[in-house]
Amino acid sequence: MNGNIEKIDQKKAFLQSYQALIVSIKTLGNLLVRLEEEQNQLFSILSRFSGIGQVEVEMSDICSCLREQLREKNQICKRIVKDVSLMDSEIEKDILLLKYISGYTWEEISEMTNYSLRQVYNIHNHALKHFSM
Repeated sequence: MNGNIEKIDQKKAFLQSYQALIVSIKTLGNLLVRLEEEQNQLFSILSRFSGIGQVEVEMSDICSCLREQLREKNQICKRIVKDVSLMDSEIEKDILLLKYISGYTWEEISEMTNYSLRQVYNIHNHALKHFSM
């Protein structure tokens, strides 16, 4: 029994990571854009001086690292959406998408689906049992 609860908790944590990943992707994307703009400005100023090679290499490495993090986070988000979309039950799929991907509250989901709050909770619990990571 305890193993099932741990698996459900792992599934919830995996699904809940989607919203945090989206925020992180936006933040990293904005940071990367600003860094690349600063890099271009800095290079235009420093191009008159010798010794810029090391600075250019280090800034390029930072940009590459940020791009890789963005790629990895995007892949995880795509995997979460794909795993949910592969579920058999449409209503279970909808509940998980509305809650974890779209970020709606339980009350909003209840209104949108025309199910009582108790029914939404029950469907959610069944969905977590059927969800495969």
